[in-house]
Amino acid sequence: MKKIVVVVCLLPILSFAQEISIYGNRGMFKLQYAQPHNMGMFSFHLAPEERFESFDVMVQGQSTTDRIHYFQITTGLSYAITDFWEMRFHTAPFMKWYEANDYPVERGDPYPPIGFKTLEIGTKWGHAFIMNEATSSLYAIGLDACVDFGPGLSKDFFSNAWHNDSAFYADTICGVVPNIPPHIPHAPDYKFTGLFDLKLGPFATHLNIGYLITGQDNDPGYVDPADLIQRPNYIVHGIGIQLIPSEAARILFEAYGMYDTEAEEESLWVTPGLRFGSKSVSFDLGCEIGIVNPTDQDLWWKAFINFSVGTDLAKEARMPIVTGRVYDAKTKEPIAAILTFPGSDKEAIKASEIGAYKVTLTPGSYRIHAESPDYRWKDKGIVLKEGDQVVLDFDLNKKPVAKIIGKIYDIKTKAPIVAEITFPQTELPAINSDTTGMYNVRLEPGTYRLHVEATDYQFSEEIVTIKEDETKVVDIALTLSGEQATLTGMVSDAETGKALLAEIAFVETHIPIITTNATTGIYKVTVPAGTYSVKVNAQDYIPEYAPVVLAKDETKIHNFKLRPIPKVGEKIILKGIYFDFNSAVIKPESYAVLDDASKVLKAKPKMRVEISGHTDSIGSDTYNQKLSNQRANAVRDYMIRYHNIDPSRLVSVGYGETHPIADNRTKSGRDTNRRIEFKILSW
Repeated sequence: MKKIVVVVCLLPILSFAQEISIYGNRGMFKLQYAQPHNMGMFSFHLAPEERFESFDVMVQGQSTTDRIHYFQITTGLSYAITDFWEMRFHTAPFMKWYEANDYPVERGDPYPPIGFKTLEIGTKWGHAFIMNEATSSLYAIGLDACVDFGPGLSKDFFSNAWHNDSAFYADTICGVVPNIPPHIPHAPDYKFTGLFDLKLGPFATHLNIGYLITGQDNDPGYVDPADLIQRPNYIVHGIGIQLIPSEAARILFEAYGMYDTEAEEESLWVTPGLRFGSKSVSFDLGCEIGIVNPTDQDLWWKAFINFSVGTDLAKEARMPIVTGRVYDAKTKEPIAAILTFPGSDKEAIKASEIGAYKVTLTPGSYRIHAESPDYRWKDKGIVLKEGDQVVLDFDLNKKPVAKIIGKIYDIKTKAPIVAEITFPQTELPAINSDTTGMYNVRLEPGTYRLHVEATDYQFSEEIVTIKEDETKVVDIALTLSGEQATLTGMVSDAETGKALLAEIAFVETHIPIITTNATTGIYKVTVPAGTYSVKVNAQDYIPEYAPVVLAKDETKIHNFKLRPIPKVGEKIILKGIYFDFNSAVIKPESYAVLDDASKVLKAKPKMRVEISGHTDSIGSDTYNQKLSNQRANAVRDYMIRYHNIDPSRLVSVGYGETHPIADNRTKSGRDTNRRIEFKILSW
C-alpha cells in the first residue's frame, strides 16, 4: 500500500539552539556528529510525523473508505557536560487513530492507542582536531553509546491503551476487522557507534559505524505467536555530506543503513534535505527514501521536519582586563613597547604609538614583561580574578650608555690590523676595525668578553668591565699564527681519581676537538700561542671550563677533575655565575656556564631541577630572601628565553642567607655562600 506523510507544522517558538539529529545530540538527520556541543549547551528537539493508510470496506452493503493514521513525535533533550562529553534523552510517543467513514451510516471512532515507542538514554564522547583555523578545517573522532528501553502501552492511562491496541489488532472496529500491526514491547536494546567528522572549508562529511544489540521481544498478551518474530542484531552504518554556503543554510545528504547479521540482508535509506538557522537556531526539512528493503519492494518514502531549541547554561566568565601605558620614566613621553607574558601561552602584544595597551587574560597569576629598544626592560607581577579591570603602567628607564674604543695592531711591528670583534654569549652584532686598526662600540654598562680574530693571526680575548657614561680604551695586540704552544694534562673523576675518556674543546675557535686517552685520561695538543677558554666534557659528568694562557714555545700542564651529574636529590653549585652588585642582572661572563647547564637539561629531556639562590648574611633577612629569589628567577628566565627549556622543568626558589655552606664572618666564606645551586628533582 502506498504510504504518504503529511508535514505537520508545530512548535512556533524558536529561541536558542544548535543543530540536533532527530534522535538527539549534535548531528544531521539520523547520523551523529563526532564533535559534541560546547560545554553547557542544553537543547530540546522535536520531529513530528504522520503516516496514514486508506482502504475500502463494505458497510451495510455499501462500499466506503476508512483511514488508519499513525502519528509519532520524536523528541528529547541533550546537554553538553564538557566540550568533549554530551548526554541525551529521547522518546517517541505515538498514536494509532482509526478514522471510520460516516457514509452510509455514522459509526463513530474508537479510542486510539497512545504510548511510547522509544525511551532512550545515550551519551557521546568526541574531540575535534583543528587543521587550519583560517579555513575552519578540522577532523573529529568520537564514540556514541545508548540504551533503548522500548516501553509498552499503558494499562491505566489514555483510556487503557493496551486494551485499545488489542482491539485494533484482532477485534471488529466499526464493523471492520482492521488487522492493524500491534505494538510489541521489548527488553532494552544497546547500540555502540564509532563517529568521524571531516570539515574542509564549506564541505563536511560524517561517518558512523556501530552495532545494535536487540533485546528480547515480549508478547503483550494478545499477539499471535506467528507475528512475534525476534528482531536480529544489526550493523548500523551511515555517511553524510554537507555543503555549507553559509551558517544560515546548509544542503544535507545522508545515507543510513542497517545490516541484518543473521539473514545477511541490508536495509538502506537516503535522505536529502535542508537545514536553516545559525548557532542559535536550527530547523530541518528532509525527505527520507527507502531504497533497499528486504520486506517491501515498493519505493518507500516520508517527509519530515525537525526543530531544535535550547540555551547555553554555562555562564560566560567575565575575563579580567589589564590596561595601561608605557612611558619614559624621566620625560613621561609614550613608548611603543612590546609586552610579553613569560610562563604563559598568551601571545605578545604591542603598545600603541601613544604607549597605551589593553589585554584580556584568563584568571591567574602573570608576569608581564615590557621591553623597548634603547630602554631597560621591566617586569611586573599581577594576580587576576574573574571580572578584574586593572590599570598597570610601565615607566621604563633608558639604557645607560658606555663606550669602548681602541686599536688592533701587530704585537711586533705595531702595524694596524683589520680584524673582526665579536662579543660571545651576547646578542650583540660583530664589528670590524678600520684600516687604521681603530674600532668604536657603544654598549650598556657591564662586563664583556671581546673576541678578536684576523687573517694569519692568532685570536685574542679581553674581559672588559665598563660603567655608565664611561669611555674605556682597550688596545689589543695580535700575534702571528705561526707561533705555537703545547697544552697537556689529565682528565679524571674528582671523587675516585679514575681516568676519563673526555673531549677537549677550545671555545669560539676553529681548533678541532681532541679526546683523552681512554685508559690514562691524558691529552696533549699543539695550538697557536694565545689566550683560550678550554672546555672539558665527558659523558654523565658536569662540563668544566678553564681559562688558559699559552706563550710562544711554552708547554703547559693543566689537569681537569670532573664531577658526575648528580642523582635525584643531590645538589650542584654552578660555579662562575656572577651578578651585578645588589642586583639580579646576570653578568656576561656567566653565560658560558648557564649555556652548558642548559645543554645538560637538553640532553636529559625528562630532568626537573630546582634552581636555588643563596646570599651571604650581610643585609636584612627580608632583603636577602628577595634578592636570592630574584637571582634564581633570572637564571630560570635565561634558560627559558635563550635555550627554550620547558618552564615546567625549572623551579626557582630563593633561600636568602638560611643555607650557608661557609663561615659568613670571613670574606671568602661570604663569597662562597653567594651562589646558585641546582637540585635534581627527577629524571
